[in-house]
Amino acid sequence: MTGPLEGIRIIELGQMIAVPAATQLLASYGAEIIKIENTGTGDELRFYSSNKGGISAMFAHANAGKRSIALDLKEEAGKKILWQLLETSDALIEGFRPGVLAKLGFGFDVVSSKCPSLVYCSSTGFGPTGPYRDLPVYDPLIQALSGWAGAQQVGDDPTLVRGFVADKVAATGNAQAVTAALVKSSRTGEGSHIQLGMLESNIAFNWTDVMMHCCLLDDDATHQSNILSSYRLFRAKDGWVSLAVSTDKQAKNFCEALDRQDVIDSGRFATAAQRGADIAGWFNTLQESIENSLLADLLDLLIKADVPVAPVLSPADVASNPQVAAAGFLEEKVHPLAGKIRGPRSAASSFGDQLTLCPAPSHGQDGRQLLDEMAYSPGEIDELAEKGIVLLRSPS
Repeated sequence: MTGPLEGIRIIELGQMIAVPAATQLLASYGAEIIKIENTGTGDELRFYSSNKGGISAMFAHANAGKRSIALDLKEEAGKKILWQLLETSDALIEGFRPGVLAKLGFGFDVVSSKCPSLVYCSSTGFGPTGPYRDLPVYDPLIQALSGWAGAQQVGDDPTLVRGFVADKVAATGNAQAVTAALVKSSRTGEGSHIQLGMLESNIAFNWTDVMMHCCLLDDDATHQSNILSSYRLFRAKDGWVSLAVSTDKQAKNFCEALDRQDVIDSGRFATAAQRGADIAGWFNTLQESIENSLLADLLDLLIKADVPVAPVLSPADVASNPQVAAAGFLEEKVHPLAGKIRGPRSAASSFGDQLTLCPAPSHGQDGRQLLDEMAYSPGEIDELAEKGIVLLRSPS
């Protein structure tokens, strides 16, 4: 099967999440991704989290569907190989700090002069300007600066989302921007320089809801309490549920299903405006209504009453959830190094195609094949490897 980006070749110069997850998403839509790694450790994401055979769980997913070549870009021979790859590519996504690629001779101005239709995406922590421009950055720092941590309060204390949410928001923004720029390039023949900071991506992502009190600035604007700050899960007798009792009809159905006629009679929470004005009180009412119910009985009762409800699953329980299982979204495959792995199917299935992505590559595993495709002779390839310009490794 092929995807909508079939025929698009993208060069990746990045590690960890923000760039690799972006190119993995593009790979899932059919793009060819060539991952350029250094000849030292390569992408260090290989060494984080659950691991087997030198492939971590995070790396296995974020780098599926790619080929890897390890180059020493400080050497002219390594630079030459990258130039040859760029000349046959449609886009470059890089995750270095501002100015690093320019020092290596691959800044946007130089690349665009040789490859005018190429889409060039610079994914950085803080963008090309500002006092933080050259600082190192990781997901927790962006969570702290973009409103994520301040909104995830436990009591009065801010906390972090327990996932690389800032990295993944940036990755999605990178993929969307590159896709849009590829459309422009196909129409006009002109490349683009996308400069996208993780901080900017996450502030924009949060503005609609997390930053709702920062939008309306006139003195006569009205500001209700931030319902997000009161969001919570609810404890049943033997487990936890998430409730989203939002509309007036849902609130009425909930009270009737749980025999809370007293709440209906009081009229205290009859309308959305009333519930919004005392959201903490409304959530307390939901909690006291379900705390003596068994989880299975509660779910059955509220689902029949058309009340939005879901059990709170541990990560280990997600795959066995009947909805997830019925959708067939999670697949099990065998990785040549990591063994049996499970992960979500390709996003391209939404276009009617089911792509089968190649497993995440070992460090530099496709170097010989790529060089052969560029018409390097076996002797030239061996010489490059002996000089340390290219790191050659077997796929397995």
